[in-house]
Amino acid sequence: MKTAIFRSPPTQSRLQKLAGWASPRFIWGMGAVITFLATWETVSTLKIMDPRYISKPSQVVQTGFKMLSNSTFYHHLYISMLELIIGFSLAVLLGLLMGLLMGRSQIIRGLFDPLVMALYATPRVALMPLFVIWFGVGIWSKVFVVFVGAIFPILVNTMTGIRQVEPLLLRAGRSYGASEWQLFTKILLPGSLPAMITGLRLGWGRGIIGVIIGEIYVSSAGLGHLLNRAGNALRTDDMFFLVVVVAGIGYLATSGFSLMERKLTPWKEEKGA
Repeated sequence: MKTAIFRSPPTQSRLQKLAGWASPRFIWGMGAVITFLATWETVSTLKIMDPRYISKPSQVVQTGFKMLSNSTFYHHLYISMLELIIGFSLAVLLGLLMGLLMGRSQIIRGLFDPLVMALYATPRVALMPLFVIWFGVGIWSKVFVVFVGAIFPILVNTMTGIRQVEPLLLRAGRSYGASEWQLFTKILLPGSLPAMITGLRLGWGRGIIGVIIGEIYVSSAGLGHLLNRAGNALRTDDMFFLVVVVAGIGYLATSGFSLMERKLTPWKEEKGA
């Protein structure tokens, strides 16, 4: 006698993923991308606009394969990622710490808030000459540009997230005898996590802008240096491919932060369901 094997139906999460791929939003988005690329290729091929200035997708793809087969490209990518990761890591450490302190203490917030807001509104390009004077033309001037660009979104969002936690929850926790550490780990941290992750996402984007600007301004290596060199030579196909690479770095990290948010704050999806 054979034993019947019953397969469980697909879980709701798997069905949701399948539905996400076939959702109208995804289909319309892909349609828009394909339409844009086809229009671009047609405009360039028919010379409605000068191909020297706008290139075309097929040429960008060919250039991309050529650059990817050259080890020099990976050296420049390594330099940019090194500067970005070091600067962003420092920004995360100090930004989260200062954001937590400023969110919890009115005295610390009163001391640092005017300086933070003034520097937050200052264009990083305006500070680049100072960074070169202080740190030279090596990687540390670019690391500091990334740091300054990334720290303020992280700090401000962390501070805002801490301050937006319901005081009623804190009072309830204290009434049950919770220590300050328990209040932080059980109420403040979970309540402010979405704002913190938003700050990380924004900070990463600002960091990418910072490293590219820094390498364009003063550098002999990195993706920004390649962009600057391609622009000076009017090699638009190189420029478009490098822009795609930079956008891809930003997109992958943003997707990672979104995944982190879903894993660390599952109650948000349940609340929105």
